[in-house]
Amino acid sequence: MPRVQQLFFYIVAIFLLVLILNLVRKRKLRENYSLLWIFISFVLMLIVLMYPLLVKFSNYFLANPTSMIMFCGMMALLLLILQLCLMNSVQATQIKNLVQKITLLEEKIVHLKDTSSK
Repeated sequence: MPRVQQLFFYIVAIFLLVLILNLVRKRKLRENYSLLWIFISFVLMLIVLMYPLLVKFSNYFLANPTSMIMFCGMMALLLLILQLCLMNSVQATQIKNLVQKITLLEEKIVHLKDTSSK
């Protein structure tokens, strides 16, 4: 891999890592989301560090290294989408439970008002 590309990937990985840590520090990004992004940043650095290993791995699957990097990027995005879907499902269940509790509490309030007014 040419030095310019290595430098570019290092800069992108370090920028991503600093950005994620800064967002977590400012409480704009939750820790559970940040773990996957930090992992992606470290994988990007590892790909650059172990480029000869990536070439051997790519040759094993009869692909070129660029295609393998793109494949790894797509897998990372799929993991991110899966994580977001899981969080969405959990939050939907929590919202449903909260709505049910609020409804029960409102019915109790109405019942207590009815019994106290009589």
